[in-house]
Amino acid sequence: MLIPAVFMLAFLAVLVPIGAALLIAHHQSFAAERAKAQSLATEVVRRADTASVQMRSALRQLEAPPAHQPCSDDGMHRMASAVLEYDQIQGAGYADGNRLICTSAGSLDRPIDLGAPQFHTRGGFSVRTGVRLPFARGVGLIVVGAPSGYVMFVHPRLTVDIALANNREAIGVIGVSAPRLINGRGQIEMGLLHPFYASHQTDFVAQNQLVSVQPSKSGDYAGVAILPIDEIQDGMGRYLLVLLPVGLVCGGGLILLLRVLMRAENSLATIAKRALKTDEFYLRYQPLVELETGRWIGAEALVRWHRPTGEEMRPDLFIPYFEEKGLIGDLTDKVFDMLAADVGTELKGRDDFYIAINLASEDLRGDRLAGLIDTLLARTGCAARHFAVEATERGLIDAREGNQALQAVRDRGVCAALDDFGTGYSSLAYLQKFPLDYIKIDKSFVDSIATGAATSSVVVHIINMARDLKLGIIAEGVETEEQARFLIERGVVYGQGWLFARPMSWAQLIAGLDRQQA
Repeated sequence: MLIPAVFMLAFLAVLVPIGAALLIAHHQSFAAERAKAQSLATEVVRRADTASVQMRSALRQLEAPPAHQPCSDDGMHRMASAVLEYDQIQGAGYADGNRLICTSAGSLDRPIDLGAPQFHTRGGFSVRTGVRLPFARGVGLIVVGAPSGYVMFVHPRLTVDIALANNREAIGVIGVSAPRLINGRGQIEMGLLHPFYASHQTDFVAQNQLVSVQPSKSGDYAGVAILPIDEIQDGMGRYLLVLLPVGLVCGGGLILLLRVLMRAENSLATIAKRALKTDEFYLRYQPLVELETGRWIGAEALVRWHRPTGEEMRPDLFIPYFEEKGLIGDLTDKVFDMLAADVGTELKGRDDFYIAINLASEDLRGDRLAGLIDTLLARTGCAARHFAVEATERGLIDAREGNQALQAVRDRGVCAALDDFGTGYSSLAYLQKFPLDYIKIDKSFVDSIATGAATSSVVVHIINMARDLKLGIIAEGVETEEQARFLIERGVVYGQGWLFARPMSWAQLIAGLDRQQA
């Protein structure tokens, strides 16, 4: 019975990985192409949004008091000045109905017929595409007209001047409330976009084309990208070249499979240990800001791993592995060493700015953390107020050791914060066990603000809990103005997230601080 069972397992060991390889290859290839289409469409709409914002800003300047005649010398001078401020606007003018009377370049000998608008936006703006003017015959401009009579000239290449893999790919800007092509590059058939207009689908396959539509959040238009479906098949073949051999190797038997897995495990451990001795790790710094002013009051040091192969390892993957293999203490030592090298003496004189350092549970044992802080202060010559430490709830499982370690660094003048608050088992009683200065509200709760999700009310409870304990609050992952306003209105002073700044190098951080001080 044993031999048939082993034979069956070996047989399944061949079939299952091969079947899985086919499914994964198709899924990965499709996901990669969809991500590519989404990225192209997002970039198109971002460029269109930039042009829209600039046009509205220019119009506000032109329509601002005091009142003036648009085609007077003063009016044309104001048009020229408004245009010069923005890189997405090629020119401005004033139209009486469909007749262009004057432009930012000067008066016209006789009015130019612009033709009737192709359509009007929900905001009342008229849009004409492919307009050829005597002073720009080589290009069909996009002409956007305001109800006041002012018109803006936009070059059609600005929104679609993006590298494409081949001439079968297409990108463009389309109307949302009405199916219209505003600007495009490549072959875009509006009938292909029926799923978007009929049921608001943003990613779909139609007529052997992969389509991604990314509507603008501020205007009546969307970016669109269209990729041929056969590129997915090509990508699937590339994935199969990697995945199918795995299935064939499995056919060597369960013993061989176990040996391969053991070798892979040992190999990864060897790679991790080697990386700690080389320059594969580096730090990035994400500013912590004062929500009301945007002033940088600190930055969180984030460790990154760049392999010699060019691969960028994700922290959420390699940090748990380092913890599992008992290497996390060595990684923390590496972080403190790199931080000291980056900081040097550049924090001196910046008494209102600090760097926050993430800790693992291993770092909170005995007097290890106090020793790391003492060495850091000695190497940099900085004051204790220039640094802070952040521990997660998971890292404070041993309450006694965690309490002693945090109290030791606070006695030295270093602030302590509880990171990713709300994702573990914290309570009012639990927080009272530890000497803390701040708690950091986890991004998952900030994401739920104003969404109606069940967790959206948790943010308010966390804020009230921190206030009862007289703890400072830092909100992580702030990405929208709405989230920032919500937090400010509830008394949260500090935040961190892409709304303010993305992680950056030390040189970029110092340059940003210098600009703020200037």
